[in-house]
Amino acid sequence: MTRHRRGFTLIELLVVIAIIAILIGLLLPAVQKVREAAARMSCSNKLKQLGLAAHNYHSAYEKFPYGMYRVQNPEYPADSTAALGPSGQNPRHNLVWQLLPYLEQDAIHKRWNLYDFSANAPYMNQRLVAMECPSQPIGEHLNQPPPGGTPGQYSLTSYYGCAGTRSYPRRPGESGGPTMLQYRDGVFDQNRRYNVVGITDGTSNTLMFGERHYFDPVFDTQTLSPDRIADWGWMWFGAQGDVFLGCNVKINFKLPADFMSRSGTEQQILYEDRINAFGSGHTGGANFTLADGSVRFIRDSISPQTLLFLGTRASGEVIPNDF
Repeated sequence: MTRHRRGFTLIELLVVIAIIAILIGLLLPAVQKVREAAARMSCSNKLKQLGLAAHNYHSAYEKFPYGMYRVQNPEYPADSTAALGPSGQNPRHNLVWQLLPYLEQDAIHKRWNLYDFSANAPYMNQRLVAMECPSQPIGEHLNQPPPGGTPGQYSLTSYYGCAGTRSYPRRPGESGGPTMLQYRDGVFDQNRRYNVVGITDGTSNTLMFGERHYFDPVFDTQTLSPDRIADWGWMWFGAQGDVFLGCNVKINFKLPADFMSRSGTEQQILYEDRINAFGSGHTGGANFTLADGSVRFIRDSISPQTLLFLGTRASGEVIPNDF
């Protein structure tokens, strides 16, 4: 007797394919959530290490690091305790460089030329995995040349110190509004260092480090100058918008779609606000290190007033328990 094997009909095959597609559709969001949870945890661990590095620096020098050290003008006088070069030159460096020995990067730390900044050109594209959030598009921004530059010319950082209320602009008259000089109220500052005793608001109520997100298509394509938000994240350069950010701008703030239709004054304010803003590639907020070394995920729905209170080190505000 001959036995005939019955094959699948076309309808049965289509049903099986549809079921597989549905299962894949259900699985992908779960996989993405797991990946994001892992990225957020990795980011939190890196910020934890930064907090520990800052406290180890404090143990060695009895103060936290400078946000940046750069004698530019009388508004930022030199620190009399800073070591001068062999010919009396002032040093130039930033927050990340000071923390390198406490991040197991002492070899990189020793390569920096404190007194001849132009000699550090080869240093500028030195990447540090410890300073890159897994949810940040660091790599894709490195492949885009800065205005007048070449791809990969400057390395970027995902993590910034907290300057308090404002980190930019640095001088009066640049926008007609308040400047960083009117505040200087965060843990990190230019040419000044603070210790734990100076954080009178309490170390568990004061931000030390946070994230910035580089995704802002309006900023990258519609600002009046050939500028990108990534051009304000050069890890080794040492300028206010490159090393610390401010807390009077909401987390994950981006330029509005109608930016180009705003008045020139509004555009300047929005532009500077974006340079100040903390943010991240994580959903709904960003990770922050507090001055006690703990790490918190803070929602971008946080009250602007509470965020501002958290940014200052000695303003005497009362922080809500549920921030």
